[in-house]
Amino acid sequence: MAIGWILMNGVTAIDNAERLPSAISRLHTKASNWYHTDQSWTGYWTNEGEIDARYQQSIYVDLDLLVQSDGVQGTITSVPQSEAIPFEYVLVEGAVSGDTLNLLAYDYFQGIRKEIATFSVTRIKAEGLDQIKLTTIQQSQPWYPKEATLWRSGETKLLPEPEPKD
Repeated sequence: MAIGWILMNGVTAIDNAERLPSAISRLHTKASNWYHTDQSWTGYWTNEGEIDARYQQSIYVDLDLLVQSDGVQGTITSVPQSEAIPFEYVLVEGAVSGDTLNLLAYDYFQGIRKEIATFSVTRIKAEGLDQIKLTTIQQSQPWYPKEATLWRSGETKLLPEPEPKD
């Protein structure tokens, strides 16, 4: 019976055995990302669609955050910023401090890292809505609003894409 199974399934069994290590690696990466990611902060946050933001372009902000193991990385964009300088997104890094995110916006100009702004992000208690308040602490140019209320509008684009199946 065992010989019959080997003759009928041998090629498939060998092929599956070759794929097993990469499948285990992909599963470990997915599980590790899920376990270490703070789902309450991680996501794409925006005030797009808010009436005031639509008519006052100076307060339009998008924030894409990935929070893992108390470290924060992501991007931020603002309408006045994208009109005033030649790039759309600015990099963000920071740390979780209790119920607050402390963020630093920066980018590289001619290979030199330049700090652009610092922010504080806190949660807003709202029934049924996942909202945060972005407060600008300091900025080198007036590219970001002093304060903006953002809500989660989707998943972050910063998590690594799963590798394609062999």
